[in-house]
Amino acid sequence: MAEPDAKRARVAEDDGATSFPKNKIKILLLEGVSQRGIQMLRDDGFQVEALKTALTEDELLAKIKDLHILGIRSKTQVSKKVIEASN
Repeated sequence: MAEPDAKRARVAEDDGATSFPKNKIKILLLEGVSQRGIQMLRDDGFQVEALKTALTEDELLAKIKDLHILGIRSKTQVSKKVIEASN
């Protein structure tokens, strides 16, 4: 039998409740993430910016300030400086 807390979590997940409105969540995806994945996030209500290339540290610093989620692959290096610059 499921634990009460686990059951509540599933119910909250199933009813679409979020702690922050999805349409205000900003996602930056780098290095050619699949178009299907990008579209799935957009269809779910997220604000998505997708770039085909990696960014330099300076470019990341310019983009990171208002970002909620950063999706990268292997070429992008997220430095301590970039992490500290995020909100």
